Amino acid sequence: MDTTTTCSVPLTADHLRGNTSSHLGTGALGEALAAEHLQQNHGLTLVARNWRISAGELRGELDVVAYDDASGLLVVCEVKARRDAQRFGGALAAISPRKRARVRRLATAYLRATALSPRQIRLDMIAVDLGQDPTLTHLPAAL
Repeated sequence: MDTTTTCSVPLTADHLRGNTSSHLGTGALGEALAAEHLQQNHGLTLVARNWRISAGELRGELDVVAYDDASGLLVVCEVKARRDAQRFGGALAAISPRKRARVRRLATAYLRATALSPRQIRLDMIAVDLGQDPTLTHLPAAL
């Protein structure tokens, strides 16, 4: 499993076919595609989607949390999806330093709230740009 390089995958009609129903918003579609990518291309097991905390000062959500049993790696993934990447700068531009810091704090809270004891943890970002040339870009250890 390659965990050090950026992975850009053009999304085909097959990727989008089961995930484009009208009840899915852009964010939910992006998260579904990201979870599928982590499972199928990296062999990770999905352990949480949209994990939320709203206690005290820390409030927020982890989009996708996945685990690799063999290595003990826990991957916390922030997903950003945009329908019109050309107009709004794309999904990669949507992660601010403030958001990165929040994801780190949320990952710590997640570990405290669950029974998982990973040997290592990695904070990834997946950007899903939909539109004319849909692409999923996976940036391991980007946060």
